[in-house]
Amino acid sequence: MVNLSKLSENLKELLNERCLTQSSLAEAMNTCSSKMSSYITGKRAPNFDTFVALIEFFNCSGDFLLGLREYPCEDIAYRPVQPFGKRMREVLNESGITQYLFIKETGISWGVFYNWLAGKSKPSLDNLVKIANYFDCSVDFLLGRV
Repeated sequence: MVNLSKLSENLKELLNERCLTQSSLAEAMNTCSSKMSSYITGKRAPNFDTFVALIEFFNCSGDFLLGLREYPCEDIAYRPVQPFGKRMREVLNESGITQYLFIKETGISWGVFYNWLAGKSKPSLDNLVKIANYFDCSVDFLLGRV
């Protein structure tokens, strides 16, 4: 599960380091300030697309933003995030794990999983962390950034 207080703390740290306000970040992200406030205060987690936009905007590790790593790793040349369904297929293939086994062992429903593979939906941050833990990899690896 995503630690909202850690995500909030790391967002604040990135804002302070770059001398940005909540309003300027919201404007740069093309979203409303109240939505950004809910992430910064730890009231809710961003959705997949907003999370990706944040890590790309700050050029930081997704694992750092989620509180899974201590340092932002800004000096890494990250690749663009791949479409999640495509990347999920690659990770399953590389690991030799079947879709059936993945669903059985993670408890993620077939319908949800199928929608990810078909590009109809994207995982929540909780599911993203769950998947990274299952494969014992970083969120950045799961997204195809490293």
